[in-house]
Amino acid sequence: MSGTAVALALGLTAYLLSGPGDDEQKGTDVAAPSRWAALPDGWRPWQTTMEAPAASGVKRAYDVAGVGVFSAPRCAVEGNAVFCAGDGTLPLRIDALTGRAVWRADGVPSAAAEGEFGFSVLGVVDGTMVVQQRYRPGEGGEYRTSVTALDARTGKLLWHRGLNDSQTYAHLLGDLVVVPDDDSGRTLVARSARTGAERWTAALPEGQYCDWAGSGTYVPLVCGPGDEPAEHQVLLTLDATDGTAHTAEAPYDSVPLGRFDGRVLLLDRSEDEERDAYTRIRLVDTGTGRSTTTRLTHKLEGDVTLADGVLWSASSSGRLTAVSARTGARLWTTRTSLEQPSGVTHDPRARVVYLSTASGRVAALDTTKGTPLWETLPRARRAENLGRESAQVLLHDGALIVSTSEGGLFSLDPAHPDREPVPG
Repeated sequence: MSGTAVALALGLTAYLLSGPGDDEQKGTDVAAPSRWAALPDGWRPWQTTMEAPAASGVKRAYDVAGVGVFSAPRCAVEGNAVFCAGDGTLPLRIDALTGRAVWRADGVPSAAAEGEFGFSVLGVVDGTMVVQQRYRPGEGGEYRTSVTALDARTGKLLWHRGLNDSQTYAHLLGDLVVVPDDDSGRTLVARSARTGAERWTAALPEGQYCDWAGSGTYVPLVCGPGDEPAEHQVLLTLDATDGTAHTAEAPYDSVPLGRFDGRVLLLDRSEDEERDAYTRIRLVDTGTGRSTTTRLTHKLEGDVTLADGVLWSASSSGRLTAVSARTGARLWTTRTSLEQPSGVTHDPRARVVYLSTASGRVAALDTTKGTPLWETLPRARRAENLGRESAQVLLHDGALIVSTSEGGLFSLDPAHPDREPVPG
């Protein structure tokens, strides 16, 4: 038999065994590579709460009142650990493989004292968990804000510093913690996350109140005159190496989402009565002050996340829309059965986006075509509708870790999302 005939015969055999079409879309060819990564050794599906007894530190959670309006706990994954904190939730490390609570750290001052506490996770870097803490000693007292660095392995206190948050808040910029000084709050001080040693300082614009436009090294500070009406907002970016500041202006009600093509990407709101709709993409170069706009082919509504060059818009009814951040063209729209989803988590390796709800429901969709892959049932004991940050999906070496609005936490195998969890 000639080489050509052999090739034709092998091709026909493969066709008869697998059928026509894309192997990945069919999911029937066992030889085709799976989109789902192998899970780490020792992993199991687990479910726990952030109130679970810890092996060290504060063994049981205090009944700590939240600061202001209750917000759901937030978490970060680093290595084989999950680090969480929130209003009424002390800083906590959980084993990402088993769900076991490793340690729980106290506040400064102690959360056992009389008063109200709230914690937020700034990030985990250089073996250090960095949290911001708000504390009010009693009724009628003033809130005090501080930053605490904890050893990620043991939960032991590394350093603690009070700050004046009247102008802005603390932020993790690479391996540095950028905090307003504890005097006027108008000077930003960059400190080593591990040691607290000062690296550089930078001044905030005069007469402006600033806040960070999300987490990460490349997000800007967004500054404005507070409650006073204004035509423009100031975008301030800081060089992480020496604190060099660059500023540019953008329309006051434009919403910054992150960095794209080396510039800050914002969405311009509609100029008619639909103020919650977006009509244009705006890219601003804070080094030169120049900006360009691209009109969206369809208006965007709801919560929007920028990831991998795509704008992911999740509506309150569970509809997910993907839009090119470069052209403004809509790529696809898919309806899910989730209500009030809490933003989008993008997994570039698996080519999947995840939505989650306060009740612990999770949906997975293919990023290329928006094809629904699966949806899960609720996992939370109870659910509070707390908006965009009421639930969270985190990626951990092929597994998913999901937090719910009431402090529940569980892991999923995305290849088998219906596997029953075991207690953490």
